[in-house]
Amino acid sequence: MSGTALVTLRYRPAADVLSGQVSFGDLAGATTETVEESRDADTALVWSHNRLRSFQIVFAAARASVGPLPLPHSLFPAIETLIITALHAVDGVHDPLVRLRAKAEATTELPLQSLTRDHAPKLSSHRQALDRRSATQLSHALCQLADAVHTRVPADDVVEALHTDHLARLLRELSSTIQHQHGSTSPGTTAAARVAARAGDTFSVGELATLEQTLTALDDPASWPSASTSLHHLLLGMQPPQPHR
Repeated sequence: MSGTALVTLRYRPAADVLSGQVSFGDLAGATTETVEESRDADTALVWSHNRLRSFQIVFAAARASVGPLPLPHSLFPAIETLIITALHAVDGVHDPLVRLRAKAEATTELPLQSLTRDHAPKLSSHRQALDRRSATQLSHALCQLADAVHTRVPADDVVEALHTDHLARLLRELSSTIQHQHGSTSPGTTAAARVAARAGDTFSVGELATLEQTLTALDDPASWPSASTSLHHLLLGMQPPQPHR
């Protein structure tokens, strides 16, 4: 396989969403047959004759901070530069509308042979069917945790409330994925939740360690029963003490 392809990368820092489109130039007419691949709830890949055609990854920066993105390695330098540049560009921008609308774009030309599935990290794509009751329990526990973090934030602490709201939204996204997409993981969302949990002062050192371990366990369906148990213990520990009668 010879020749090069032009890759257009787009990144929205507010949403932490990365997307890409690959142009094969003269080969475009010969690559119309495509295969869609979703290894997890946060990733969408489109391949054409084993070559990457397009992709979208949710919570890309958070996910890249803990492991490789499920893309050909040749894209990593351009992606890293794009994300860092985009994040620096909005750093210090206080207008929320400007931050929300911010986006960055970059192009890079790469050898065709470097954009095949063979050049992507060998990440696990297994799914494990959860019975409806177990999925409901785990989903409910994540929603309970989202509610519980709000009870620890003073009404006048605006900064901490922003951190808490973001974390709660991520926890509810995880809850929805588990409830409605049995066995599908969300490694981008769990990575973003870990970052959000560290950003504020909602948790004690021990609680934060338990939460991070639990979120990591959600990346492997085989560990979901232990994650459910950890969430149960975390929620019990977060309950406010009952007044003595």
